[in-house]
Amino acid sequence: METTRRELEQDIQTREAALYEEWKRTGPHLEEYASEFAGTAFLLVCVVGAVALTFSPASPMLHWLPSLSLRLALIGLLLGAASWLVALSPPGRLSGAHLDPAVSAGFWLLGKMHGRDLLGYIVSQMAGAVAGTFLGGVVFGGAARSVQMGSLHPGPHVSFWETVGGELAATFVLTLAIYTSVSFPKVMRWTPGIALIVLTLLIGVDGNYSGAGMNPARWFGPALAARVWRDAAAYAVVPIIAALAAAGLRRQMTAHPTPHTAKLFHDPRYRSIFKNDGAPSQAPAHIHAQARRESNKTSE
Repeated sequence: METTRRELEQDIQTREAALYEEWKRTGPHLEEYASEFAGTAFLLVCVVGAVALTFSPASPMLHWLPSLSLRLALIGLLLGAASWLVALSPPGRLSGAHLDPAVSAGFWLLGKMHGRDLLGYIVSQMAGAVAGTFLGGVVFGGAARSVQMGSLHPGPHVSFWETVGGELAATFVLTLAIYTSVSFPKVMRWTPGIALIVLTLLIGVDGNYSGAGMNPARWFGPALAARVWRDAAAYAVVPIIAALAAAGLRRQMTAHPTPHTAKLFHDPRYRSIFKNDGAPSQAPAHIHAQARRESNKTSE
């Protein structure tokens, strides 16, 4: 009887693993898409608020922190903290808290995402950015409008190609740091903190050069709200190219070339839609129930 029970449990586990992989490939992942929408919307509310706080003519921050580099670094710190909060929230633990089409594109190249999920994430992130920007405009009112809703633009006398170079370099560094961090099991839980530090440094250094967008969704929401389309290709396309380059380099590295997870904070209690997971995850309840029903029917 004990052997039969053990064999039954093994059969259930085998069936569940197969059904889980099939669900990842073909199942509806609307909750993950909704999580990316909500997380990106929250990030863009923070973008609008952070830029208004540090650059609005009416803000006391101009007097309290006159250094441009320090104010830009403060924006980086605030946005990194916002991303960290999303990653550790239940929606972030579900979707992985990419919040950036460039980050998702790199995970796709690394073999972690199905193509339809990449599309679902990008659409959700772009829509979330628009919703978050307009909500930020409502919350911060005239201060948000005074900084063009936090829209991106290069520094004075920075040419288009210099902007391209700045966005390419900054996004490459950020995404390579993320892909490398999640590739090492002992380090991956610290990925949100690593991203926070990297964002603070990059925006502090590059914010007055290329604008340090590093995220097509972060560019698109404010650009649409404020009708500021300058250097659109640099902010919409270049970050994706940079992330793909970072993913390509990551694949060539001999130590852990494939990410252990595609979530910025992996919690094994949550399901995962990602392929080739090296970290354990919890299959949806209906998958486990279906596997048990099928196994019981076979054993009768």
